[in-house]
Amino acid sequence: MTKKIGIWMMALGLLALPAQAGADANARMMVHLLDYLAVDYSMAVDQGQIISEAEYAEMQEFSLTIREMTAASGGDLQSDAALLQELVAKKAPRTKIASVANSLKQKIINHYDLEVGPKRWPEIQNGAELYKLHCQACHGPQGKGKGAMAEGLEPAPTNFHAPDKAQGLSPFQAYNTIRLGVEGTSMRAFDELSDDEVWDLAFYVISMQYRDELPFAAAEAPRPETPLKLSQLASLDNKELQEKLKLEAGAPLLAALRLYPTEVGRRPGDAYIAKAIDLIKQSVSQYENDAPGPARTSALTAYLEGVEPIEMQLRAHNAPLVAQIESTMGGMRSAIEKEAAPALVQERATQSIELLQEAQQSMEADSFGTGLAFMLSSSIILREGLEAFLVIITILGIIRAMKLPRAARWVHLGWLAALASGVGLWFAAGQLFTFTGAQRELMEGFIAIFAVGVLLYVGFWMHSKSQAGRWQAYVKEKIQTLARRENMLGLALLSFLVVFREAFESVLFLSALNLEVAAGDQWAFTSGIVAAFIALFVISVLLLRYSKKIPIPKLFKYSAMVISFLAVILAGKGIHALQEAGSVSISVLPAHFSIDALGIYATWETLIAQAAILLLVFILWNVSQRKALPVQKQKPTAASQA
Repeated sequence: MTKKIGIWMMALGLLALPAQAGADANARMMVHLLDYLAVDYSMAVDQGQIISEAEYAEMQEFSLTIREMTAASGGDLQSDAALLQELVAKKAPRTKIASVANSLKQKIINHYDLEVGPKRWPEIQNGAELYKLHCQACHGPQGKGKGAMAEGLEPAPTNFHAPDKAQGLSPFQAYNTIRLGVEGTSMRAFDELSDDEVWDLAFYVISMQYRDELPFAAAEAPRPETPLKLSQLASLDNKELQEKLKLEAGAPLLAALRLYPTEVGRRPGDAYIAKAIDLIKQSVSQYENDAPGPARTSALTAYLEGVEPIEMQLRAHNAPLVAQIESTMGGMRSAIEKEAAPALVQERATQSIELLQEAQQSMEADSFGTGLAFMLSSSIILREGLEAFLVIITILGIIRAMKLPRAARWVHLGWLAALASGVGLWFAAGQLFTFTGAQRELMEGFIAIFAVGVLLYVGFWMHSKSQAGRWQAYVKEKIQTLARRENMLGLALLSFLVVFREAFESVLFLSALNLEVAAGDQWAFTSGIVAAFIALFVISVLLLRYSKKIPIPKLFKYSAMVISFLAVILAGKGIHALQEAGSVSISVLPAHFSIDALGIYATWETLIAQAAILLLVFILWNVSQRKALPVQKQKPTAASQA
């Protein structure tokens, strides 16, 4: 059987596949054929003359097959395929054939949304083991095409050290060859290997030219200044990588990227996601082996140590996806806690892994450039800062209205101490990240729950003063120095708690984000933080000035409403943090939703906690209103006596 007949039969066979699978397989076959045309055409034609009748016949057959396979696509694909066939028929120069073939290949990849890289970073050692098992007999231990079974094979097995293969072959091309094979040759399709295994093998094959004498160990390998996407490392050959990274021929970085792609090319966020996926798989295995306790611990650690540290980066790329990941991974833990059927746990695990892989691809789709570094760092400070300073501004407005400058100093001391603590945490971020995810979540959760209690007390203290009669009675009878100090000390504690909680969360997010920012963009990262603090200062000044126009009773009433609303938000966030720490059970709702700014999450526990706080607010407000009625009834009498 000739290579020509084999390729043609394979192309016809693809038509029998289901629609989606057939489309993907068709696209891969076209890309596979175009790679052959671009590289092997020089073996068929030289300077307009046929130098091998057999090779030229194959080039004609390949170009015809590509044209037939693009017939249903129409548009540019069909016209470019027709042009390629015409150029082959005219024995056009190799450079022209390669240009049209590569252009058409990229259009096919875009048209069919074809994946050109693996879903996870390659495991080169696994690729080495697969090579020994499946490839060494023909290609030889060093990949020079001189294996024990190579003699007599036509064509001869590929020599991966040959200049054209060493420089012009990408892992993506190697993947297609391993997955699809080359009919009519000894290179069969390895259908028994999984996608991950084929990618591991493809990356190992491309690294073989550097393996005779390893130039350096992984720990000593140079790193690229700008992070590479996994899809780029997989789809670009050595020449294209050199051009993209502006490297000299034989640059150590090129060898490092081929020898240690995972260690050198992978960004920090990818390591977290890989850890989460491994722990999820471990959890499923433990659950199937009747170990629900360890299974729950593994599932919980997958979130705390795999997702939570890079939550801000994930939100920046795809915020709705983060909500889905949290809900689905929470659903897996809930199924384990309720001792559900192993099939359900496996289903939740599969969904979680698919979402995490989608998150990894989403993160690879964009890099943290100057603009994004500035936007993310500033948005973190603004988001967390506004939530905290809304309470602080409210308290300061009330104290100014009461003309208690000494109490205001205590409040300022509270939030300044919290801010200083946040700065200290930033400089101690290395030690901070030695805390487990559970410890971080527990701290956030307990601070939030404690703040809810303080907020409710302060809110209804304010509400009780919102009636004019009660306010006058308070002013005449209740303002004693000691009493004022006690109330203001409570508010000072609240100012510390609220700001410290947000400072703690900001340090976590900023420290994780800082790992993703390139050295050249650190100034933008820092500028974003500074700009956000300036914006917070301006907003605070405007709010304080505006609050002067509100009468004291109304100011108290509106402030009580705002603080009660914040208590409801913090209740949801606090319970959610405790759920993530594994201290509170998770009962997931059927729908996936999350409004983090309002502390709303798709679990019964968080919603019930918020409903309970709302009910408590309603009861306390009604009690406060009833107590205010006698004062309001006495008001006309006092006026008439006047």
